[in-house]
Amino acid sequence: MKLLLFLALALVVHAEPLRVFIRGGEKTHGPGAHEHERFLNDWKVLLAERGAVTDGAKAWPTAEQFAKTDVLVMYAQDGANASDEEKANVAAFTARGGGIVVIHTAVVGADTEWWKSVVGGAWVHGETKWREGPMELEYVKDSGRTHPIIAGAKNFAMDDEIYYDLSISTDVTVLAKSDTEDGHPRKQAQMWTYEKGDYRAVVCIPGHLYTTFERPNYRAILLRSISWAGKRKNLDEFCKPEEIQALGQPDLGVKE
Repeated sequence: MKLLLFLALALVVHAEPLRVFIRGGEKTHGPGAHEHERFLNDWKVLLAERGAVTDGAKAWPTAEQFAKTDVLVMYAQDGANASDEEKANVAAFTARGGGIVVIHTAVVGADTEWWKSVVGGAWVHGETKWREGPMELEYVKDSGRTHPIIAGAKNFAMDDEIYYDLSISTDVTVLAKSDTEDGHPRKQAQMWTYEKGDYRAVVCIPGHLYTTFERPNYRAILLRSISWAGKRKNLDEFCKPEEIQALGQPDLGVKE
């Protein structure tokens, strides 16, 4: 009887939906770029349709909202700007194992060292640079091993924006790099994971243009990142089969 009860409880726990809070923001650039509010509205619906419980706002979650959140997804201009109270809320959230996924502009904030300590890397005012235009993501394999977020993914080219000369901790796991092409070509991290204590964070720099989120291969990476940050066993839980297949399709701009 006790074994049956344990199994039943395990199934109930496994069946609980992932609770995702999306922090969006105001639009700050021209048509099709930095569509923070559009992402907030679209991805609340997208994730809800795929089984997650979603909430969101153009501001940090309150303590009450954090209490109902498993993964915080951030896409906002200067998204890492935070008051002392908001920093305390983030600390409480991560202390209980809450996950964070940071996209593009949300890596930027006034307190570089604080945000770096939370997600493994951050923008440095006066030092970090950017480059818009054609770029290629080169996925990283460590001694032949592939991180589950990028399993089956091939390098691909697109039009977006990279950040480089960020301040990044030495203990992150880099998932993808891109060539800066700033006169002295060098590849720098554009995606990484960071584990600290009982929580996980993922940073994905691509996302300047909204068309990037409409690419099925990159959408699969972001959805897997959310699942990984939420410690789900099945990282493809929110992905559609065509998105998983698109990770390696050359007709989507993938460079062999």
